[in-house]
Amino acid sequence: MARSLRAVAGFGLLLAILLAGFLAVILWHDRSNRLDAAQRQSQALVTGVDRLLQSELATVERALEGIASDGRRLFDRVPEDAPSLLQASIEDVLSRNLVLHSVELVNDSGQPLEFGIGDLSMPVWTRVSMPAGGTRLQVGPLQVADGGEPLLRLAMPMEPGRWLLARLRLGEAQEAVVGLDAGRRGVVAIATAQGELVAHSQDPARWVGHRVATPLDSTMLLPPDDGEYRIAAVSAPARFPLQAYVGLARSDVLAPWWPLMYSAIVLYLMYWFGFGYLLWSMRGNLAEQRRLGEELRTGAAELALAHRVGRVGTWWMDAAGELHWSRSSQRIFGLPQRNARRDDVLARVHVDDRAMLASMLDDTWAGKGPMSVMFRLFGAGGSMRWLSARGELVQAPRTAPRLTGALVDVSERIEGEARIEAAERQFRLVFDRSPIPMWLFDLQTLHFLEVNHAALEQYGYSRDEFLSMSILDIRPADARSEVHESLGLAREGHVRDAVVRTHRRKDGSLLEVRGHVAGIEFGGVQACMVLAEDVSKSMAYERELAYRASHNAETGLLTVRALAETLDFRGGPCTVAYLQLRGLRMIGDTLGREAGDRVLHALVARLGGLGARWGLLAYEPGEDFVLAISGDQDPQRALEALQEVVAEPVRTPDSWHQLEARIGVATGAAGEQAEQVIGRAAQAAHAAHEDRVPVCWFEPGIADRLSERLRLAGRIHQAIEREEFVLHFQPIQHADDGSVAALEALLRWPQPDGSWIGPDQFIQLCEDTGLIIALGRWVIRAAAAAQRQLVMAGFGHVPVAVNVSAVQFFGSDLAGDFVRAIEEFGLERGALQVELTESSLMHKPAQALQAMRLLHDKGISVSLDDFGTGFSSMSYLQHLPLDTLKIDRGFVNDVEFNPRNAAICRALLSLGHSMGLKVIAEGVETPGQQAWLAAHGCD
Repeated sequence: MARSLRAVAGFGLLLAILLAGFLAVILWHDRSNRLDAAQRQSQALVTGVDRLLQSELATVERALEGIASDGRRLFDRVPEDAPSLLQASIEDVLSRNLVLHSVELVNDSGQPLEFGIGDLSMPVWTRVSMPAGGTRLQVGPLQVADGGEPLLRLAMPMEPGRWLLARLRLGEAQEAVVGLDAGRRGVVAIATAQGELVAHSQDPARWVGHRVATPLDSTMLLPPDDGEYRIAAVSAPARFPLQAYVGLARSDVLAPWWPLMYSAIVLYLMYWFGFGYLLWSMRGNLAEQRRLGEELRTGAAELALAHRVGRVGTWWMDAAGELHWSRSSQRIFGLPQRNARRDDVLARVHVDDRAMLASMLDDTWAGKGPMSVMFRLFGAGGSMRWLSARGELVQAPRTAPRLTGALVDVSERIEGEARIEAAERQFRLVFDRSPIPMWLFDLQTLHFLEVNHAALEQYGYSRDEFLSMSILDIRPADARSEVHESLGLAREGHVRDAVVRTHRRKDGSLLEVRGHVAGIEFGGVQACMVLAEDVSKSMAYERELAYRASHNAETGLLTVRALAETLDFRGGPCTVAYLQLRGLRMIGDTLGREAGDRVLHALVARLGGLGARWGLLAYEPGEDFVLAISGDQDPQRALEALQEVVAEPVRTPDSWHQLEARIGVATGAAGEQAEQVIGRAAQAAHAAHEDRVPVCWFEPGIADRLSERLRLAGRIHQAIEREEFVLHFQPIQHADDGSVAALEALLRWPQPDGSWIGPDQFIQLCEDTGLIIALGRWVIRAAAAAQRQLVMAGFGHVPVAVNVSAVQFFGSDLAGDFVRAIEEFGLERGALQVELTESSLMHKPAQALQAMRLLHDKGISVSLDDFGTGFSSMSYLQHLPLDTLKIDRGFVNDVEFNPRNAAICRALLSLGHSMGLKVIAEGVETPGQQAWLAAHGCD
């Protein structure tokens, strides 16, 4: 399959290359054909325009030749009347040739001889526009008539000294140009020999009269200059000095080609999509084939297991009457061997079933159909089993016919059926004597079919009365619609089970009943069996529990969850004030629970009025209350009232208490989950506590700040797992000679950008989140590894001191962590030391004493860090198993100059030595400090 997948992929890639080449050739050929056809079309159009133009000018030429001929005869025969007669002839010609605007008789200078306005520029353009091809008609420049109509000037010599000056209207030429199908952006134009455009298919008012370079050719770009490439053709001037230009826009020519190209691209992409889908399908089929193979292997194992569990085996019998059975059959039925003669097997069959089994075997072997029989078989130990045998005659090509089938041990089923019969008798007895009302009713008619004695007692009816009634008679009138709906579902197979409904007794009293319903067939009728459990008392108890679940037992106020559900049910906007009362829990812890309850109830009495006035009030056990201000109330006024209430000290009969109140406020829009709004208000309350303000409104920055702490905690967790932390070591030197007495492990967190995060930025967060325990264990192990390196380097006498957090000290097996690290790295006793702060020991003195003794017993020295800052009890310290005292750096600073610090250091040195402890000074930075401390006995 994998080889065929690679073959299909190679063939598909080759076919894709061939298809791409084929489509490219077709597109290129089609494009070339369209461009060639456009060239031919432009040549045909320009030919047509030229023929039309030449025909029109020839007509004008004949008209002027006729006028010239008439004029010569008139001036020869009647010279006096010739002008007037000639004028009459011209008017007749003008009336028949509407394309002629006017015809005048002028001299060689263009001055009119009898009538008209003449044209003084005629001598110029008649010399330039020399006639060709046997015509005497000369074409001049354009002239604009008084009405703005462009006219083409024409001249023809009549006789020496006399010319016919004509002005030709260009309307028909312009119509012919515009009427040609040159496309939306195509250009058709006519120009004179001087390059003056006399007709233009696009915007003639702008371009007629515009001059272009002459002579025209197909490579020129005639206006408009719109950047459009045009496939052009130009007519060669024949008899008259006018040229026609036709340019078909390539965009118009190729417009039908682009859809073809896009179709080819889509076709190619569809090929790739189909090819990719084929590969994906084949890959999926390959994976499916492997999965099915695995399933077949698994299925075979499961089938074997099912045969063992279900006590199913296979058998077959050949033509010689030899019976064979599978290994599983031999094992399941305790048969001594895997084959036997038919008569030997029948000898083990119960005598009552032997003839029937023999007959079934004979009939099946004779081809009368498959066999299915149950019989009793005696095993090797004499035990009897019920067996179900199925089989049929198998006649495969080129193999001998044989009977084959399956054998199932149905002893348990037979025994189960017997037990069912007994159970049915017992059920009838239980039904009749059950203390819980039970009945059967017809699903169609709703009439009762059977009822037990408990139902008669519960509902007060006699048996005959019950059996004459329907299920509707024991339900209130307003419940009939629900009854029909439930019965409709029951007829469709959807039974509403364990639903609590209200029933009515004969005396009219009501009771709540949980109906356990089951559909059964009773006497050939589809019926329902109902066990009607009276739950009136339990339902009342559940309602009481529901109240307790939604209300705090101590205060009677809503729980926060119930408040959120209520707000969600009501919908609409709301404002939530989250009130934290610091010190409330401490009252109960210090003065006793009774005093704490009195203060709590006093607060509830105050705040309960606010809840009734402004919205809803909930209590979070501990120190928090939540006030949900209704959307129709003024939040500011409600907050002012809340602040006023909590600002007043709480008075009890024997004391008064001032609590620290912090209020977080958040608003929620209509449809927003109330739990989210309460959560934002709680965040704002935490921010108010951190910022030491009484009220804090929620803003996104608060969530970002809290989220940043959570993200940092997540980063710390990952950093611990990835071992991103490192240890730096600070030497602890002997005061007299400066030699290294020990190393203090300092934790640092390097960052990918080369910066460092100091412990002051993450230790407190680790303590708040409990990560300090995992981090501390890593530090202990890293310090042990470092001490092992010191041993390898010949400095095994230098111990490593590890600072331990109070959370780690009291919340973990600290001694066990140190012992495991020491054993892992093979360290000597005293190789690791523990440094504890004075304040952490005073937190839980008894537990601290026990933990320190355990450390001391394991050979781990204990140093008391920052000594002198924790206000320790001297009488308590003398019992602690300490080895070293460390004077806080605040006392060492300026000890050689500051008498106060000097006095404190002398007292601490004297105290430590008197207790038999070594004394270490922290933060020694100057030679003067070292000299003073050495002189006064600092170790």
